[in-house]
Amino acid sequence: MGKATQDLRKEHDSILHVLKIMDKMISADTKGDNTKPQYYNELVYFLKIFADKCHHGKEENFLFAELIKKGVPNEGGPVGVMLKEHNLGREYIALMNKALESKDLTEFNTAAAKYRNLLLSHIEKENNVLFVMADQLLDEDMQDKLYQDFEQHEESVIGHGVHEELHSMIHKWSEKFEV
Repeated sequence: MGKATQDLRKEHDSILHVLKIMDKMISADTKGDNTKPQYYNELVYFLKIFADKCHHGKEENFLFAELIKKGVPNEGGPVGVMLKEHNLGREYIALMNKALESKDLTEFNTAAAKYRNLLLSHIEKENNVLFVMADQLLDEDMQDKLYQDFEQHEESVIGHGVHEELHSMIHKWSEKFEV
């Protein structure tokens, strides 16, 4: 397992943990609790920044581009499928955000469940198919270069200290929703 794909798998673990928390958030009985919208807003922020801008940005801008150079098909191939799923995920995040703006928690929960189902399947495909291909096609030097690109991407796209802030949010949610 290369350094770059190992980093992406580790981020997948964080995202999967957040999906478990999201399930608890959705099903939690919070009648009379005004904090649910706050947690939902934080969750959407996390998904926009960490899952999409940071994680999907690393995949799309660096890993996928390198895999295409190595002959992995984009159109009609595994990279194209992943890109379509990234876009569908963005649509679900937008629906969650819109539902929050209109204070429609039922619509939020519907979009969140669709997002969760998509991501569970998506992460399984990446971990068990695409990243395995990447580990076979990309040598250690390329994996190290990609990892450095990932670090620079994270710093330039989400900024210094934001990664730690996001993980602090996960910890807070884990305690609140007992995950």
